[in-house]
Amino acid sequence: MYALSSPDSATEPLSFVNCTMNERPQRIVMWLNQSFLLPEDAEFHSAPFQVCFTSLRNAGQLCIKIKPGGEISISTDDIDLAGDIIQSMASFLAIEDLQVEADFPAYFEELRKVLVKVDEHHAVNQRLTADMAEHSNLIRSMLVQAEDARLLGDMKNMKTRYSELYDLNRDLINQYKIRCNNHTELLNNLKAVNQAIQRAGRLRVGKPKAQVVSACRDAIRSNNFNTLFRIMRVGTASS
Repeated sequence: MYALSSPDSATEPLSFVNCTMNERPQRIVMWLNQSFLLPEDAEFHSAPFQVCFTSLRNAGQLCIKIKPGGEISISTDDIDLAGDIIQSMASFLAIEDLQVEADFPAYFEELRKVLVKVDEHHAVNQRLTADMAEHSNLIRSMLVQAEDARLLGDMKNMKTRYSELYDLNRDLINQYKIRCNNHTELLNNLKAVNQAIQRAGRLRVGKPKAQVVSACRDAIRSNNFNTLFRIMRVGTASS
């Protein structure tokens, strides 16, 4: 589903994955010929070598470059496609470990918004939990007062207390519904964060992949978003 396009006419995506492979460029071009439907087999003559494609699904651009020194650059705004290409190349070339540098500005910005929503949902959940606990205590207290009034034959006070009890119970039910909706949205956003971590992992192979996934989860637990994005970009939290 990717048609060959002219590098001169293609607008190179802002997002990219860069890595260095200790492989002959001819082998990488061999993978290229086997992985894409080309009018004719590509041939490597000298670096830099570049080939560009246009997605027939969404018109997205994909550029693959082979630079001197074995550096490979994959430019695409689709992080899933970048991960698929890295995994396919590693499998074809029998690469066990591969670290990369990656940047997907638009995707990372969307992820940043999701992380802000996660924080907001956590804050709302804590507030609702505290409010519900307070309402529950009031309901227990009011129920005792209502029953005391009934036993004392104070019907007016009893009706007042049960009327207030009804209102409190209704508020509690409404808060529970809000909390359920908030929890559902929180789970959806946490799922999106987990998918982002898995996508960052798929940009690497072997030990670097496992290290990135583990380090990203540690950054999430410590609520350190800047570190999270650095790990996704360069594969490590250290400067």
